[in-house]
Amino acid sequence: MRRPKLNKASKRMTCHKRYKIQKKVREHSRKLRKEAKKRGHKKPKKDPGIPNAAPFKEEVLREAEQRKQRVKYNL
Repeated sequence: MRRPKLNKASKRMTCHKRYKIQKKVREHSRKLRKEAKKRGHKKPKKDPGIPNAAPFKEEVLREAEQRKQRVKYNL
């Protein structure tokens, strides 16, 4: 029966390999940032609501409230 290995494998690596990995990570992060910048930040549109000058504001608000109640009731 074979004895279990007590010592862990060394994590040493050549500087060339270590720096190459760091470079790859850096390039990948840069690429992701560039893509995000290209897509841009889209600000969500705010609902302007119903202006106070609207002639049927009360009625529109009541209808909206009824719609909400119907949706809540159906679920």
